[in-house]
Amino acid sequence: LEDHLHLRAAFTECGISITWFSCAREFFNTMMGAVVGHFNGYVHWKVLQCNISDTNVWMQIPKPELEFIVPDWPNDKGPGWCPKQMDLLGDWGYGEDFSSNPSVQRDNLSFQGTFPFQAMQLMAWEGGLHWAGPFMGHTIQHDLEAVVWLMWMLCINLNGPF
Repeated sequence: LEDHLHLRAAFTECGISITWFSCAREFFNTMMGAVVGHFNGYVHWKVLQCNISDTNVWMQIPKPELEFIVPDWPNDKGPGWCPKQMDLLGDWGYGEDFSSNPSVQRDNLSFQGTFPFQAMQLMAWEGGLHWAGPFMGHTIQHDLEAVVWLMWMLCINLNGPF
């Protein structure tokens, strides 16, 4: 990673971890927003995020205050109501630019990501397993598989909403 430039940026938006959802509908609404944001990044800018994980998908909140992090449910709303937070898809530091011809050279950047959420084919290529076929590079399908693994891991490991 010595030859890569890492930058930090500050934004006016505040985000909290996707694990701080208040109900299942809020969780899946935020995950769907992350998928749409990822898709728009790929379609409009030809960039793949390449590191979908629980620390890179956030829910946007107005201020970093307790009342917004774990909000009280209003008494005047019916049972069909749920909070709807916008998503923030962060840490594009390992993103790949596909605006020109994508490179299929085997390099370490293609295998970056958070282990539990990596696509099986990427891990198989890294391990040299024959069933994965020849290395073809990171694709949007690999990031979408990472989203599925992220949702699965959070759904089986969390006791419930906060």
